[in-house]
Amino acid sequence: MTLQTKKMHELYEECKRIGISETSDVIEEAQSAEEAEFFAKAFDIILQQKQKNVVAEKKRTLGQS
Repeated sequence: MTLQTKKMHELYEECKRIGISETSDVIEEAQSAEEAEFFAKAFDIILQQKQKNVVAEKKRTLGQS
């Protein structure tokens, strides 16, 4: 794994750990509009993944496919 790939993986893991309540703080503290947009999009992707996992778990729990 290259150093750059490792850094990207660490960024991904850190984004997953940030709570929903913290996302607005991170976006507000961005150093530029471009950075704020990047954070917002990254958090949107993480939230979508979490929602997808919740729906899949709910379907498994209810015995649906």
